[in-house]
Amino acid sequence: MEKLHRSLPFVFFAFFVLVIYSFYQSYFGHIPEFENVISPIGNVPITITAITHFHAIVVVLWLLLLIVQPILIIKKKVAIHKILGKASYILVALMAISLVLIINQEQTRLKDLPVFAVNLFDFPVFIVFYILAIYYRKNSAYHSRFMIMTIIPLLSPVLARIHANGIVAQLSFWLLLFVIEAFNRKTFKPYLIGLGYYLFNFSIVAYLFFVNKELLEKFWSILFA
Repeated sequence: MEKLHRSLPFVFFAFFVLVIYSFYQSYFGHIPEFENVISPIGNVPITITAITHFHAIVVVLWLLLLIVQPILIIKKKVAIHKILGKASYILVALMAISLVLIINQEQTRLKDLPVFAVNLFDFPVFIVFYILAIYYRKNSAYHSRFMIMTIIPLLSPVLARIHANGIVAQLSFWLLLFVIEAFNRKTFKPYLIGLGYYLFNFSIVAYLFFVNKELLEKFWSILFA
């Protein structure tokens, strides 16, 4: 078993801790009352709704699944790993629904075109990386690397809560993955595939936001107006 698989639970656990820390002020620190919640973005009051809870639950379940799955492989519990892998189809579908609902909730509360542009970028990137991980599920080297990449689009909303630059963090994470791979198995292909799609989607969203904001405005109006 390659060293990457043994390190995955620690990587995913570290990200899980970062998520809890980042959303502590606006969610986890208010369990169970959720009164007088202040968003760290703008320090404005926010209302926690059923949609917020639904989104939080499915994201936490996804992060826990990321931690557990490589542990099952390390412990040679392949059958359980496969069962949970199939269950992830449902979980990711619920996660996609929750993302659509939470984006709609936040944009209808207060129009925020920059955040909407980030949503247009991160949402499909996460889904595509997950689909690629499932497509290569019989190739453990590719599968594990695409699963690692599902963290990348989640960095922006997490780091925004601690006032860090999400794009810089994502690009730094890409660089880290390539550096680690240079000292590991040199299995660069999945990262090249992932980075290619990442840059393709980034160029589309950048064009909409910086060059053709009218089209972005129309797209926003179609969805939320």
